[in-house]
Amino acid sequence: MDEIQKVAVIGTGVIGAAWVTLFAIKGYDVTAYSRKRETREKGLENVRSNLDFFVKKRMISEADSEQAFARITMVEALSEAVRNADFVEECTGENYDIKKSIFSEIGKYAPPHAILASSTSGLSMSEIQQVVTQKDKCITTHPWNPPHLIPLIEIVPGKDTSKETTDTAYSFMEHLGKVPVIVRKEVAGFIGNRLAAALWREAIDLVDRGVATVEDVDKAIHAGPGIRWALMGTHMTYHLGGGEEGGYSHFIEGIGNTTFKTIWEELETRNHISDLVKNKLNQGMKEAIKGKSFQDIVRWRDDKIVDILSIKEDEFWGDPMSFPVYDRKNIAQNKDKEDQKKPAEVRKIKEHVA
Repeated sequence: MDEIQKVAVIGTGVIGAAWVTLFAIKGYDVTAYSRKRETREKGLENVRSNLDFFVKKRMISEADSEQAFARITMVEALSEAVRNADFVEECTGENYDIKKSIFSEIGKYAPPHAILASSTSGLSMSEIQQVVTQKDKCITTHPWNPPHLIPLIEIVPGKDTSKETTDTAYSFMEHLGKVPVIVRKEVAGFIGNRLAAALWREAIDLVDRGVATVEDVDKAIHAGPGIRWALMGTHMTYHLGGGEEGGYSHFIEGIGNTTFKTIWEELETRNHISDLVKNKLNQGMKEAIKGKSFQDIVRWRDDKIVDILSIKEDEFWGDPMSFPVYDRKNIAQNKDKEDQKKPAEVRKIKEHVA
């Protein structure tokens, strides 16, 4: 990725700060901008916290952390942020007026060769790119939260985006350790969020109809299909479900057009969440949290994400392919003995899955 040396991040909230972290760890000089001073300051705090987390997990050294932080420059003007950038990642409000205004400014000051990318989770790049002259350089690179940990990146070209821009963005994301997928037609929510929205809608309905509690619905996901989903997607899962002889075709003709047909016929088709249902869900979440703080849950989640990624790297990413999320020589060479499962712990795991 010789053509990309300097990166700009516009917007330093949760998503922007995560991008800054990842770019800096990967060795890129990063210039970041947010309109409000307090947002810039909070963004740097989040970056520092992310780097400290990586050090704690032995993904990088203290020296690596300091070098990464030194690559970051926070500026007070958008023009200063993008004027020397080869790649710009926009992470502002999920609103067309906001995005268009920001892209218009980026287009004025960024070099003609720079790729102008947006982290939008569902807005159309075909519409956003109309406000700049370099339409062919505009593309969506939608990350999944937290972007410095979750590998998936959805690349969505607009109608005026060039193939060269799409190919360069794809290669750059792979270089960052991402798992990129290309959305070949612009649809609301792209791929991941459409799948997530369908699951969430049914998860809401199960609670609303009294079939199960919020906590038990979540358990039914993370302790069941979620384990398989961490390794492979729905299509591959059901291919294996069809057996060695028949595979996917057998599953479709068997369970797909029988058991699943019955389910699909009675699935809820709600298109909004009423206040009554919202209150029911909020109450269920309070019970499920069991007094834990928000940050306690975030720290637990991030810690376990890294553990899962470490395991998956040793196997495959469904391609199959090796997937270096980060430069993981430190983890490979310096794993603590406490990370190794003791016989008693292994027996305990076997008891759970037997």
